[in-house]
Amino acid sequence: MEALSGSTQIRVHLAADTLIACELRRNWLGTKVMRKQSFDFESGERALAMSKLTDWIAESATARRSIVWIIGPAEAEYFVLPWSPALIDQGMRDAYARALFEQLYERDASTAAFGFGAASHGSSQLVSWVSAQLPAELAAHAKQSGCQLAGIKPAIATVWDHFRDVLETEAGTLCIVDGDRQAIVRHDRKKIEDIVIRPFGQAINATSKRAGVFRRFSNEASRSPVDTSPADLNLPARNGFASTQDSTYAFALCGAF
Repeated sequence: MEALSGSTQIRVHLAADTLIACELRRNWLGTKVMRKQSFDFESGERALAMSKLTDWIAESATARRSIVWIIGPAEAEYFVLPWSPALIDQGMRDAYARALFEQLYERDASTAAFGFGAASHGSSQLVSWVSAQLPAELAAHAKQSGCQLAGIKPAIATVWDHFRDVLETEAGTLCIVDGDRQAIVRHDRKKIEDIVIRPFGQAINATSKRAGVFRRFSNEASRSPVDTSPADLNLPARNGFASTQDSTYAFALCGAF
């Protein structure tokens, strides 16, 4: 009966000091947001919030469920691999990414876990990295919560993939606002040229805000009309999600519909 009625997915946005969670129910009628909750924590005290999240998941009406994590810029960082035919070979790509990581960050590549964006001929490839301990922590949490771990996805790549049909037809700047941080992504259609993460509210200078289309995706809790633009990227209102009221959950739900 459960297989016929649909599936349940928990999507959690790991922000700098908050776990922002949504429970989605999928069936033949579509996807509906059933519950939404956030769990704040102080620096270094995420374990308590994770425990509260486990209790919240246990309140779900279904026993079979999956969980997807969307990792914000407090935990995920990025760099870009320039296009090369040699990188079609994944072993070569991985080795190049580890070497470039060590050059850029002056750290041992074994301390990081890497993720790779979609690759296509002639375009750059987005590489994300998190602490090597984080995937193990999230896998242990999924097991404790009785969930299948269905994905660990960096926020910037999630937004890019969701709005790919728009972004890859234009050149310009994508500003992704995630709490107290903003990521400035300069791109020329499919080619991501540069990513800079800085405090939110810090002005974007001329070298970062290139000529072309300027777009923004944000989870700001409240936006006044003067701060919005027709070029802003927003999720459509759907069952259980009001885009004008639930912007806090924008990253958790990006890619869910």
